[in-house]
Amino acid sequence: MTEKDFIKKWVGEIGELLKNFPDDFIDINYCEIVKMPGKTLVPGSELFGSHEILDVEGNPFLHVQDYSKLKFILYANRTKPNQIYLPISEETIKSAVKNYENHIDSFLIGIEKDYKSNFPSAKNFKEISNTIFYNLNIQRY
Repeated sequence: MTEKDFIKKWVGEIGELLKNFPDDFIDINYCEIVKMPGKTLVPGSELFGSHEILDVEGNPFLHVQDYSKLKFILYANRTKPNQIYLPISEETIKSAVKNYENHIDSFLIGIEKDYKSNFPSAKNFKEISNTIFYNLNIQRY
């Protein structure tokens, strides 16, 4: 197996197993709807406890008071939807983010274990795992 085949295998495997965030992690009955721009968003700067969310051109999209809320919005924007469900409860936001990050981290553990068994002397794990996540548009903040 080549590293290219390894990447293709894991992209397919994760693509089938990846849960939909946030829908698989929250109850939408206790959420508000947030309109989204339908394009890539990135974290901006933090000033006095307020976190900025920018589009890729650097234009401000939203300011949030909590880093978990920033991560929630960025994770929910993976597929660039026109709207997302944002829980009203801060605790629900934190729990959903933590559970999603554990879900993502479980893939990394599996990828690393498989990589080490297929390529015992290789040192490219970070590059390979980044490529897999890039192909699936998965970020880990």
